[in-house]
Amino acid sequence: MVPQMQPFKLLLATLLILFSNLVAAIEVDNLYVADVSAEQNQRQWQSNALAQVITRLTGISELSDYPDITSELASAGKYVKQFESFRQNGSNRLKVLLDASLINVLLQQQGIAIWGSHRPEILLWVVQQQGSERFFLRQPDNELVKLLLQSLSENGIPVTLPLYDIDDLMLLSETDVWAGFWQPIKQASQRYRPDMIMTLAFDEVSQDGTSQLRLSWQRQSPVSGTNQSRIIRNEVTAADNTALISAFSAALTRELAAEQAVLLNSEHSTYQLAVENLQSLADVVAVERLLNRVLGVAAVTLSEFSENEARFAVDLQIELAQLTRILRWEPALTLSDDTSGNRTVTAIDERFEPAVELSPESPADVRYMFIRR
Repeated sequence: MVPQMQPFKLLLATLLILFSNLVAAIEVDNLYVADVSAEQNQRQWQSNALAQVITRLTGISELSDYPDITSELASAGKYVKQFESFRQNGSNRLKVLLDASLINVLLQQQGIAIWGSHRPEILLWVVQQQGSERFFLRQPDNELVKLLLQSLSENGIPVTLPLYDIDDLMLLSETDVWAGFWQPIKQASQRYRPDMIMTLAFDEVSQDGTSQLRLSWQRQSPVSGTNQSRIIRNEVTAADNTALISAFSAALTRELAAEQAVLLNSEHSTYQLAVENLQSLADVVAVERLLNRVLGVAAVTLSEFSENEARFAVDLQIELAQLTRILRWEPALTLSDDTSGNRTVTAIDERFEPAVELSPESPADVRYMFIRR
């Protein structure tokens, strides 16, 4: 490495703190924080907290099917880093922070895939039918909507509700959502720029002579290796609203985790990732921090840089295709079609000389464009 690279790396390390907020990806916070009742003994709330987090990370609700996980639930105290008590709706609760590294190792050892913090933001169109009447659930304080948002939040699923204003209602009707007419659904959704679109339909059905509440949904699902998506349809029934929303949230978490969770490998592989449209050291730092936050990225090293571009050696515990799939939900990076190898080498900042020349002899494994926000 040429001498000029050393002061650049020193400054880069300093800037990691100064520019920590330049890129704020759509990432779900508190995946490893559980909310449990304090009205139970210590062993119970520790076990419930660990089970809650594992379900959120994997989509697995029946942990009894995994004996080694079940045995860990009995000694969950070693996973607890800290906890605090609080009051909510007249009851005593505990907020419990668990050890992310220990949980990830446990799931890795059991061969269980983990759904990390980069998750698609879902736009929800919600409609209900009562008798012959259909209507949008437009009010956020509606009982079903409140239960829905709370349950999805607990499972770490980020969602957005439409405004249902005149612009929306000019393009989309309750029947469009109910019947799954995707052309008007997509047209009305464009203004929100969601990662994924989903429709929910509430009604009642008769099963064996008993009236049951039903929740049916349709959602986009990305087709691996393409920019296309397919439509997934499913439904759940239950006797009351709380059970209905709980069953839906569990089913949706399983679906999304099955599509997006990654299996951490014991062996690492290193790939070269090029990022274009970097105009300052702050941009370089922002991208390095962003990549380091991705599940399955063990290390990120700035290896080369030139005008408008930096190249990073990324040490992965996952497949490169899985990294690409995760970064699909990262708004600051988009895949680049530019595959040319030659780059004009100048300092990325006038105070520093370039480290090494980017050349066709060291092609990047994947190229991204940095989107400044």
